[in-house]
Amino acid sequence: MKKEGFNEQGEPTLRELEDYEGKASPEKRKAIMWVIITGLLLGVFYTLAKHYFKDVGYEEVKIPQAERILHY
Repeated sequence: MKKEGFNEQGEPTLRELEDYEGKASPEKRKAIMWVIITGLLLGVFYTLAKHYFKDVGYEEVKIPQAERILHY
């Protein structure tokens, strides 16, 4: 028993989706834009926090100058 516009698993086909071929409503486009912007901002915030707090929780190791590895 196959419905019109649905495949064998009961899922809508791509042609029946309203936003297939770039026909999304303006509300849906705004929602997608805000989700992407929010994700990017969270990524930037996480990256900045990670670099700012990268040494928190680690005890500072003091190595005498004579024992340091020299980089050439």
